[in-house]
Amino acid sequence: MDELLAAQKSALRENGSLDYRQRRTLLRALAQMLRQHGTALSEAIARDFGRRHPRETEIYEIYPLQAEIAYVLGHLRNWMRPRAVHTRWPFLPARSQITPQPVGVVGIIGAWNYPLLLTLLPLISAIAAGNRAIIKGPRLVPQTMTLLGQYLRDVAPEDTIALVQGSPDVDHAFPGLPFDHLIFSGATRTGRVIARAAARNLVPVTLSMSGKSPAIIQRDYPLATAARSIMAGKLVNAGQTCIAPDYCLVAADRRDDFIALAKSAALALYPHWADNPDYTSIPNVLLWKRLDGLLQDAQGKGALLWQSSPAPALTDGAQRPFPPTLLWNTRPGMKILEEETFGPILVVLTYDDIQEALAYVRDHPAPLALYYFDRDQRRALRHCKGIAAGGVTINDTIFHVAQPGIPFGGIGLSGIGQYRGIYGFQRLSHYQGVFRQNRLSACEWVRPPYGRWTRLLIAWLSRWG
Repeated sequence: MDELLAAQKSALRENGSLDYRQRRTLLRALAQMLRQHGTALSEAIARDFGRRHPRETEIYEIYPLQAEIAYVLGHLRNWMRPRAVHTRWPFLPARSQITPQPVGVVGIIGAWNYPLLLTLLPLISAIAAGNRAIIKGPRLVPQTMTLLGQYLRDVAPEDTIALVQGSPDVDHAFPGLPFDHLIFSGATRTGRVIARAAARNLVPVTLSMSGKSPAIIQRDYPLATAARSIMAGKLVNAGQTCIAPDYCLVAADRRDDFIALAKSAALALYPHWADNPDYTSIPNVLLWKRLDGLLQDAQGKGALLWQSSPAPALTDGAQRPFPPTLLWNTRPGMKILEEETFGPILVVLTYDDIQEALAYVRDHPAPLALYYFDRDQRRALRHCKGIAAGGVTINDTIFHVAQPGIPFGGIGLSGIGQYRGIYGFQRLSHYQGVFRQNRLSACEWVRPPYGRWTRLLIAWLSRWG
């Protein structure tokens, strides 16, 4: 890793930053890689997870990446242009401008749950801004990362884009390297470790961390529509989605109706889930056992539970699906109310008044996503405006992240900074201020030796300038 970083910084010194033509070439090569090898990458992800349908990878990873590249290519020239800015009149006819410059070499720490999307989205932003990048692949998806590393070598040489495979030693050392920027997607607990390691070299970070994303249903909103949307967002990728709805807030007198409709939605989306090829598996035994432990803790403290059918016996080396699950009658002190679920378990909470639901969300750490269901769009916008959240979808779930014009990133405990589209370009650029002096300049008047005229000029500028 030290050699790769040195090689990229040396290439930056010797060859300068990537120009417009080079950035376009790299982005087009990345798009071609996805078109040519998308099937092989989808199959590798399925092997790493134990089971994941290729269509799910295409819909939620490959297509968004292709759309992002197309969006960036359509706007990149305009983003790169220097911008004229205001020059104070005493300095005229001089001119001022800001010029976006690459920050240098960007470190990217990918996430296992969407190993293509959350690895290559920040890479697209890094390339668009003219940077070089080194990616650390997530350990839980080794076959996917091995293939991706091979394909990226055809996209660019390692002094421009490089991928290192994850290992305990690599995971520990990578965030401590002196990058010019570091991007991480993952758990809040790990994000704290990443930020501390980067701080030793004063490396700025962009952290995307999920937290507990709520779904709020207004009392008069059609429950069947909300239930299907929420369960679809909850169960895609078996709930292993950083912006999946973690819990739902529904009017107390409509809770039982919602639970019944959510059950029906789960069964309709994933019938025979245990051997359903559409339903994603849990890639790691420890992750499966963690989910089971959350349920046991909640049930032991009085929570009620529904599963579409009991989970099959867990055996090493086999597929590890976890059943779609609803949980209610929860109370403070249960782990599932304190930890991000990151699995196919939806907690159902109740409110008596909508302000109570809004206050509950505001009183907890800011989530990466907020979902709000309301017939009254103006009211929905007003209520969402009062809640700190990374992103919002109204009357649906998940799909705000599919819009390249919307930034991706959290606030507070759900993240630092944003990327995607122009926001990724800006995040990974240094906006260099440039002042261009004219042949005619009044600046000589404020240089030594100071005298009466200088004092009069300063007095005049203080009053009028």
